[in-house]
Amino acid sequence: MRTPTLSIAGLTAALLGAVFVSGPPAGSVGPQAPSGPALNQPKVQLRSATDCQPRAELRAARRVVLLVHGTGEKKDETWAWSYEPALRGDGFATCSVQLPDHGLGDLAVAAEYVVAAVRKASRRAGHPVAVIGYSQGGALPVWAAKFWPDVADRVTDLISLAGPFDGTQLANEVCAPGQCAPLAWQLRRGADHVAALRNAPLPQGVPVTSIFTQYDEIVRPQPGASSLPGATNVMLQDVCDADPSDHGLILGDPVAYALALDALTHRGPARPSRLPATTCQETFIPHGDAAGSYVYLQGMARFATFLTDPQRWVDSEPPVPAYARPWVA
Repeated sequence: MRTPTLSIAGLTAALLGAVFVSGPPAGSVGPQAPSGPALNQPKVQLRSATDCQPRAELRAARRVVLLVHGTGEKKDETWAWSYEPALRGDGFATCSVQLPDHGLGDLAVAAEYVVAAVRKASRRAGHPVAVIGYSQGGALPVWAAKFWPDVADRVTDLISLAGPFDGTQLANEVCAPGQCAPLAWQLRRGADHVAALRNAPLPQGVPVTSIFTQYDEIVRPQPGASSLPGATNVMLQDVCDADPSDHGLILGDPVAYALALDALTHRGPARPSRLPATTCQETFIPHGDAAGSYVYLQGMARFATFLTDPQRWVDSEPPVPAYARPWVA
């Protein structure tokens, strides 16, 4: 299963060595609940950040899935070779959002882009949409659904791949000298933003599936780092004990995709017991482009460069937005 062009463990270690450690859609979308906190980012930027297939394709598809990329990436580096062709090959239509600063900026700012993306995708589709996110992009939609009630009304499933729901020890190590990038402060284990993400209640009726791998070298330690209270949490090695996927390989992992597909095609979260018996014998995500997966490494290089850039460093975690502050313990 392991594809050499996609494996990131060696690249990550080298680049970070200088850093301290180095169901069917529901009905039409309507104003069913208050919209939640005002968005502070420019409306033009929020609108233009999300791209969708043509409206006719969205309406004709079995369902519409919004894709949210991870830290340091362009959306095509995450999705163009993996979940976009896989989902479209299975009859789904997709939208995708480009996070500001490649997802390297403030977590709360990036969350506003996800809020706007869910609204745009659901309007274009004419009904609620499912959301699949990777790494930080797996946590952002959960944040959005917890704090914006209309987002919860506009989504049918939230599916995370390697999401940092309890932060990551990597961020604690990077921030140990007392200065690091704001996002690293926010994603530390024990950070205020992580506390708000975990403590705020999940909206009723929105199934959340968190899919992760024991061998994640970025979001760690597992299984705790990607486990979210109230969600269905599935570690790949509990489904297929020989699954070798790490943080990057999960994007091309056929078991992770089978779990995501199971959630998309049934009411409620993924259920590993429903997977075909042959799932563990597969080697790559169906319809995916293994040869094109090398573009993912561009995002990882950007991520590592960002962490080691002292011009981005600050000496404390940015304040949690007022709307989330009550959930910081």
